Formats: sequence, structure tokens, C-alpha cells
Amino acid sequence: MTKKSVAVIVHYGPTGPTIELAARLDRSPLIDQVVAVANDLAARPGALPPGVAWVVPDRNLGFGGGFRRGAEEYPSATAYILLNNDIRIDDATIEECLEIVSRDGVGIVAPTLVNATGLQSGAAATTRVLGAPRVLRVPPRADIQDADWVTGAVMFIRAECHRQVPMDARFFLGWEDLEFCRRARRAGWRVLLSPATAWHSGGGTIPSGAYGYYYTRNQLWFARLQRWRVRAAIIAFWSALVVLPRTIVLDLVRRRGLRLSTLVLHGIVDGLGRLPSASAPFLDEPRAARWSQWG
Repeated sequence: MTKKSVAVIVHYGPTGPTIELAARLDRSPLIDQVVAVANDLAARPGALPPGVAWVVPDRNLGFGGGFRRGAEEYPSATAYILLNNDIRIDDATIEECLEIVSRDGVGIVAPTLVNATGLQSGAAATTRVLGAPRVLRVPPRADIQDADWVTGAVMFIRAECHRQVPMDARFFLGWEDLEFCRRARRAGWRVLLSPATAWHSGGGTIPSGAYGYYYTRNQLWFARLQRWRVRAAIIAFWSALVVLPRTIVLDLVRRRGLRLSTLVLHGIVDGLGRLPSASAPFLDEPRAARWSQWG
């Protein structure tokens, strides 16, 4: 079967970074198609290269849902490259990661991420008690290594793996990459970290404070989906008795009302509430916009 690689950029916010990344990927001989999924429902930018597809979903699908929507457009792909629009990656890294993900039994590969301060993250284990992602603090080995998880900021995904265990769309923002890697490994796929590097500027477009809601909620969802009843209870108590009071104090000291505290509180409530279907986020996402300004 002829190999076909499709790059999926999940877009939200200013179009400049997405156009720049899409143009670079479109010029690469290693990528057959580039598609950007406009979660902000923006019209196609005039400066976008004509060969790049621009998909506008019916609503904001979040990160995992946006990737799934882009992948749906190209079901004949043999590999997908999922990217944030703040990633910079060269052909040498693309070539290496595509070669690795084509190997027998490999489902997911990521390059090692670097930024202005050096090593950023890329892969790690999860903490024993809270099940939180534990990022790399030392440089990875010079060879390819197995990982518990790799970040979705840039992720090479074997199409067969995606079809068998598609990324969970309900998380909307955060934890979907860790959960995806965990299900892939459980299904028998290897998750690998390449020593080849990519640059992650980290110029996020998510409003300040929204991560407090999504991190809190999705950490609880993740634990519940793993059927970690004791861990889920510990996370809930930790969030309510440690994280929330600490956030309230910070809100008061910094004289910003209780904006961040409110987001954490609702993250706890929603994290213990009804779980939506894995195929799509809640209809009212971004839910954090109920309690904070969403650009």
C-alpha cells in the first residue's frame, strides 16, 4: 500500500501562526496533505496556500475532536501528524518520526520538544498517586525509547492505531493525549519518543485561567475512565481541600476577585458529574467561558 501522510493542524485564534506552519508543511515532500481545522469557525484565510485544506466544523470541537474531524477528511492516510500551530518542525525530524511510526507495532511517535529554555517535555510516566503527567526533566536518551505518553503538541499517529482507538474528544482541552497513549498501549501499540527535536514556542491562544478549569475537570475524568476509584477520590479531595483554598488565597492576594477559584470549583463539580460520549465534547464547550472571558 502506498504510504500517505496527512498533517492536521488544530487552529484557534490568530491565523498568522497557522498559515506559517501550514505553508512550511505544504512545502515538505514528506507530507501529502495538510489540513487545518478551524475550531474558532473562522473563514479560510486568503494567505493560506491553495493546497492546504481548511475545515470549518459546526462548532468548537476542542483539540481531540478537531483532530478527529481533520482525519475524517482523509481516511486513506497511513499516518497522521497532529500539531499545535505553535510548533516548528523540520523535514529531518518529520522523516525520522514517519519512519519510526511505520515500524511494526508502533502506534504513536513524538519528537522531543525544546523551547527557549532548553528541554520542554515530550514524554514521561504518570505520578503514582494522582496519575498526573510527569514530564521529562533531563535530556532523553540518544536513541528511541518507549514512553507512557507523549504530548499532543506534535504527535505522529499510525492510521490503523487511530482507527482502533481514536482520540477521546470529550476532554476538549488537556489530558486527551495522555489518555489516548494509555489506550493505545493497552491495545498493544508501542508509544515512542524520538531524540529528533521540534520547537514548541508555547504561544497559547487559550484565555488565562481556563486551564484551571480544564486541568481540574479532566484530571478527574481521566482517573474515572481508568476506573481508579481510590485515585479519583484522592484527586477530588486534593482539589477541594488543597488546590481550591490555595487558589482562593492567590485570587484575594492578587485582587482579581475569585475568577480562578470559580473555574477550579466548577472543574471539580464537572469532573465528578456526568461524562459525555467519547466521540464529541459537551455541546456548550468551551464550558470555561461560562465563568471567564473567552477570546
